[in-house]
Amino acid sequence: MNERFNKGMETMRQYVSEEELQQMVSNDALAHIAPDLRKLIVEYAYGDIYSRGELDAKERALVVISTVVTQGAAPQTKTHIKRGLYAGLTEAQIVEAILQLAPYIGFPRVQNALTLASEVFAAQQQNV
Repeated sequence: MNERFNKGMETMRQYVSEEELQQMVSNDALAHIAPDLRKLIVEYAYGDIYSRGELDAKERALVVISTVVTQGAAPQTKTHIKRGLYAGLTEAQIVEAILQLAPYIGFPRVQNALTLASEVFAAQQQNV
């Protein structure tokens, strides 16, 4: 792979375990219809954007969680809540960030996101 891909993979290690990272790389469910998607995510999102300075991994995780919650993207919300926990966010920080969105995106989306967060938190407790 190229330098951007390698940089992206290294940056991703701040958000996911090595086991999960290898699963993501080897088990790409969309590869049959969009073979370049994984490469774009790793190189652009993680290699170019996540690897920038100024924000640490926890701050970036809060930004991304807020963004996917705002979009109403349920699977990605769960994924990024899990990644935020891995990056060092607490459950309370994640909940507070989601609550801060209520005046801007409405209570239904916030309630949905908190339900997803609760599911992620429960699953994490079972894995401990």
